[in-house]
Amino acid sequence: MSDKAEKLCHAIDDLLLSHPRKALVVDPEVQELLRVGQLRRQAGRRIAAIGASRQEESWQRLEATLRAR
Repeated sequence: MSDKAEKLCHAIDDLLLSHPRKALVVDPEVQELLRVGQLRRQAGRRIAAIGASRQEESWQRLEATLRAR
């Protein structure tokens, strides 16, 4: 594995950790890939949070409907 691929591999591993560490990445291409990965991770977490809140709302509506019957 090339040095660049090795650095990218470690940086991605750090990105996927629950509490990512700050990685010293000098290569601009690798930095950009990590920025994209971080943005996608943040977007995914936000979408999951929205889905969880909507799921809770749906259960509450269903329970209210069932109680009304």
